[in-house]
Amino acid sequence: MAGAQDRTQASATLRADQPGATVSRNIFGQFAEHLGYGIYGGIWVGEDSKIPNTHGYRNDVVAALKALQVPVVRWPGGC
Repeated sequence: MAGAQDRTQASATLRADQPGATVSRNIFGQFAEHLGYGIYGGIWVGEDSKIPNTHGYRNDVVAALKALQVPVVRWPGGC
């Protein structure tokens, strides 16, 4: 077991008065997961569905994601 004398000190300085690096908005997005009807019957209805869709994806959901300006949708999810 390490003793108190083995602890390392660390410090950080936040410079709020200086501009930082630009972070791309494309690294943020939305993760969709198979919970309940979140995917099947939700986002994905299949091309033969009576619900208006494009290639199986619900048009109203795609429109809502565009309105929210979600830059990236990751589906299917996974590790």
